Amino acid sequence: MSVTLTNALGRLVTFLLPHESYCVARGECACSVRPGRGGRRLPSSLTLATGVSLEDVPEAALSVAAVAAAIRRGEVALKRQAPAAPPSSPPSAAPEVSARVSRKKRGAS
Repeated sequence: MSVTLTNALGRLVTFLLPHESYCVARGECACSVRPGRGGRRLPSSLTLATGVSLEDVPEAALSVAAVAAAIRRGEVALKRQAPAAPPSSPPSAAPEVSARVSRKKRGAS
């Protein structure tokens, strides 16, 4: 499931998405490794300009303490997106049942 985050603060907001919380909650690593860093991971980040909404943010971002605190303080607005509905299958061609089915009633011969 994904969420939409909107910057309600009057300035640019940037969140570091640490491996220990974001990547673990996401189930896969989103960090990058640059040459010359000794194999150290560089965390991803999330940047929101003033008044901008960012859609399709993985829900794992809510596990980052700084993001959760900003939402609680009202600096970032959160909107959960409904999961995408699977494509509807065409109606099956079920045989029609006749509405006039003869039924014997008790006591009738």
